[in-house]
Amino acid sequence: MRSRRWMQWVGVCLGVVLLTGCAGTRTVTQTDAAAYLLASDYRAYAARYLDSKGQPTYDPTSLLDTLEAGKAFNDAGLWALSRDAFDAAAKQLNWKEDTVDTPAEVANLLGTTLTSDAFGAYQGKIHQGSLIDYYQAINHLMLGNEADARVDFNRLQVRQGNAVAQLNAFAATVNTSVSEGLADEKSEGAKQSLGEIGPKIADGIKNLPSGLAKAKIRLSAGDVMSAVFRATSSAESDKRSNLSRDMLKSANTASATRGGNAVIAYLGRELRQGKGLLKNKAIILYEDGIGPGLEEFRIDLPLFIVTDKVTYTGIALPQFVPGRSAFGGLKVGSGKTQQETATLTDLNELAGLEFDAAYKGVVAKAVISTVIKTTAQAVINNQIDQQKVDPLVGALLKLGTGAAQYALTKADVRAWANLPNTIQMVVVDRPKDGVLTLVSALGQPIAEVPLQQDVNTLVLVKASGNLGKPAVYVQALPAQDPVEPLGTASAQDPQET
Repeated sequence: MRSRRWMQWVGVCLGVVLLTGCAGTRTVTQTDAAAYLLASDYRAYAARYLDSKGQPTYDPTSLLDTLEAGKAFNDAGLWALSRDAFDAAAKQLNWKEDTVDTPAEVANLLGTTLTSDAFGAYQGKIHQGSLIDYYQAINHLMLGNEADARVDFNRLQVRQGNAVAQLNAFAATVNTSVSEGLADEKSEGAKQSLGEIGPKIADGIKNLPSGLAKAKIRLSAGDVMSAVFRATSSAESDKRSNLSRDMLKSANTASATRGGNAVIAYLGRELRQGKGLLKNKAIILYEDGIGPGLEEFRIDLPLFIVTDKVTYTGIALPQFVPGRSAFGGLKVGSGKTQQETATLTDLNELAGLEFDAAYKGVVAKAVISTVIKTTAQAVINNQIDQQKVDPLVGALLKLGTGAAQYALTKADVRAWANLPNTIQMVVVDRPKDGVLTLVSALGQPIAEVPLQQDVNTLVLVKASGNLGKPAVYVQALPAQDPVEPLGTASAQDPQET
C-alpha cells in the first residue's frame, strides 16, 4: 500500500510537469524571436503567426502569444492584424484598465506551493496594459482611423492614471503574502534557509536599473503621443491647451532621460506658441533594441528540517536581464542641423519596477515550496527503504523522486520577447526640401523620407538589431489613409509577408 502511494505521488509530479509545462502557448520560441529581432526582420517574424492564406494562427486565449503576435504585426506594418491581436490580449488584461485593485490570482504569490508559477497561465503585468493601448493607438493612427485612436489614447490615460496606485497595491499585497507565508510555524525551515542563502538570492535583482521610482511605471512615450494626437487631430475639442499640457506634465515626470525632458519641453513651447496646435512638424518616434528578459538560476537549499534521505533539493529563481540597444539612437537632418532622438521610455524601468516589487514574494514561495517538496521526498525515500527492495532498485527509485522534485522546481522566466529596449523621440521642422534624412547615432545611413508639405507627419522607425535594415513608416497627421511603408511590402496586404 505504501509503495503504491509513493508511486502515485511520483506519477502525479511527473504528470504535472508534462501536462502544465505547455501553459501559455507560444507560437514563436524566444530563440527564434531573438534571431528575427537581431536582423530587424519584422516581416519574417510576423509571417510565423500567419498561415499560407494570410490568416492568423496565434492562440487568442494565450496572453503571451497575443501580446507577441500583436507586436510582431505592428513591427511589420500589418496594422489591422496587430489591432485584432491586441484586442484579444486586452480582453485578458481588462482588469488593469479601470481598477486599482490587485486581483488575487496575480498577487497571491504564495497560494500554490507544490508547483511553480511557470506551470500556470501567464498573468501579465501592469505596464503591459498601457503598452497594449499605446500600440493600439499607433495602429489606428497608421490605419487613418482618428476616432478609434482617440478612444485608445483616452483608455491609455485611464490605465496610466491607475498604474502607480496599482503598483503600490501590488507591492503591499506581496509583502502581506510573504509575512503570512512565513508566519506559520511549519515555515521555520524556510525562514532559516532564507537566512543562509540571502546573498545568493540577490543575484536575481543585481541587474535592475538603479534609482527606480514608481512614477516610471507610466509610459512617458504614450503620454507624449497622446499630447501630439490632441495637437494634430481634426477635432476642435482636442485643442484645449490644458489637455496636451497635462499629458506633457505626466510625461515629463515619467521620462527616462533629461534628453526626453528636453523634447517634452520643446513640444510644450511649440504648443503654447501655436495655441494648442503643431504646424509643419515631423515627429520621429524611434523604437531601439530588444527589451529586458528573465533567466533562471538555481541555488542549493540548506536543509534544516529533513534528513539526508533526499537526492535533490534546491530552488529556481528568475534573474532580471537588461535589454540591449540596436543603433542606440537616430540623428535627423544633415550637417550642423542634425538633431538626435532622446529616450522617453526605458522598458527596463517599467519591467524592473514590477520585477522588484514581486521578487521577495517569488523567493519566499520558492523556498517554502522546496521545503514542502523536500520533506515529502524524504518521507517517500524512507518508505522505499522499508520496502526491502533490491538496494540498486531502491537507489534508482530514490533518484526518481529527486528527478520529480527537480522537474517541479522551475522559475517563471516568461516575458514579452519583442518589446523594444527604449522608445525615443525627436520633433523637428519639416526640411525646406521636403526630405527628412535619418542616420544612426554613429552616422550609418538609415533612410531618406519624403514629407508632405504643410502637414504634421509621424515618422515611425524600428530597429531591434543592427544586422538588418530598420523599418520606417510614415503617416500624415491628422490621420489619413496609410502610405506605403518605406523599404517594405504593403502594410495593408498580409499576404505579402
